[in-house]
Formats: sequence, C-alpha cells, structure tokens
Amino acid sequence: MISLTNGLEHSIVIGNRIVEVDFTFDVVLKWYELLEDDSINDVEKTFIGFEMFVGTIGDYTEQQVIEAMQSISNYLSQTAYDNFDDEDIEPEFEVEPEPPTKYYSYTKDAEAIYASFLFDYNIDLVDAQGVMHWDKFKALFNNLSEKSPFQRIVNIRQTDPNEYKDDPKAMQKIIEAQEFYRLEDEQNVQALDMQMSSMFDMLKNQAKGG
Repeated sequence: MISLTNGLEHSIVIGNRIVEVDFTFDVVLKWYELLEDDSINDVEKTFIGFEMFVGTIGDYTEQQVIEAMQSISNYLSQTAYDNFDDEDIEPEFEVEPEPPTKYYSYTKDAEAIYASFLFDYNIDLVDAQGVMHWDKFKALFNNLSEKSPFQRIVNIRQTDPNEYKDDPKAMQKIIEAQEFYRLEDEQNVQALDMQMSSMFDMLKNQAKGG
C-alpha cells in the first residue's frame, strides 16, 4: 500500500536472492482474472502467476515458486484500514461468516473505471498499462469521487429499494438499474485474497509432502 515515507515495492526475496516483480496494475488485474478461471487448476495458476509477476521459472523449485506467490499475494491484499474487529462481541449463537458482498468487478466495470479515472484524475488507464504501480492504482481507485461513473454504479448496487417504498416509480427505476448493473458469479477481491491464502497453504503442504 502507499506510504508517504517509503518507496513503492518492486521486489521480493526468493531464497537468498532479491528478485524484481512486475507490480503494475494491469498485471495484478490479470492475476485476479486468472484466479476466477475455473478451467485452470491451482498449481497451473501459481506457475502462470509467477511468470506474470517475476518471469521465467528457471531453476526455482516448486516450493520457492509457491512461497514467492504467497509473498506477492500477501502484499497485494494489504489494506490501509483493517476491518472492524468485533471479536469482543459475543453472539447469542454461533453463525457461519457471511462472504463479503460484491459491489464491483474489475472486469465488468472496466469501462466505468476507465471513465472514472479520466473524470476524476485525467488519467488514461490504457496509456498507464505497464507503467502505473498497483499501489497507486489502488489508492486512486479507493478514493474515486461520488460523482464518478464507477461510484454512481456502486451506489445503485448498494441502494436498498425499500428506501423508495413511498415512491413506486423511483423504486421501480432503482430495481431496473440494479438489474442492469447486476453482478453474477464473479467473486469479490476480498474473497479472492482469502482464496489465494488457503490455496498457497495447501500447495506448500503438498510440495513438502513430495
């Protein structure tokens, strides 16, 4: 994540080597797309991801590749603000945690995100591919204005139609807009980050077991 006192991250340690990593935003978004591809198994995703971020696997061992991708995954999932910690609140009965609600998709909302960066920052994300670091992209993305095309779509998805129960026409418009912008099977980024963590733990255990 962005620091005003430290530079952006461009490398990780693999074994006893410091290795350059491509943390440009478009590479990271391709990685998230890859994670959602059910036609590719976890081992293949890990090796493809390594080649995307680092390059040729060369003489790296399977264990080193997995640990490198786990390190990259941990870095990508960092957030400036932790989630609200409600561990001290005792529920009346134990419940399964709800998956985070998905309000956006980097893939389906690509046009709106592109237009929003132009609208708010005068940044052309197509021209920024291969240049803009993920941390810069994430900081700007997380702070898009309420007037930006992307945030307007997110606000529509987050709106409870019952707020307009006294205005049937407005309620109908909200329902129609939510249907138009509806997201289906794709997972949200938080869910993908959790998936990555468990995936790499499993692969590391398999690699150790031979």
